[in-house]
Amino acid sequence: MTHAAITENKRLGDVLSYIKERQEQPSKPVVMTNSEKNGYVRRAHGPGRRKDFTNDPAVIERHKAALAKRDAAE
Repeated sequence: MTHAAITENKRLGDVLSYIKERQEQPSKPVVMTNSEKNGYVRRAHGPGRRKDFTNDPAVIERHKAALAKRDAAE
């Protein structure tokens, strides 16, 4: 066995012990979603467009006017 081979084995032992230390550490990588990566912030649900127009008097009048125009055209 040559002197270089013995030196290589000593270095290999140090590297293997370092690798073993790193594997024993319980650190898990943090996985972020795309939304977290680009800084997306969900906005609160504020007052938006109303869904129910059946009880709105202004809408009912416009609807009646449109029906009257259609009936007059026929």
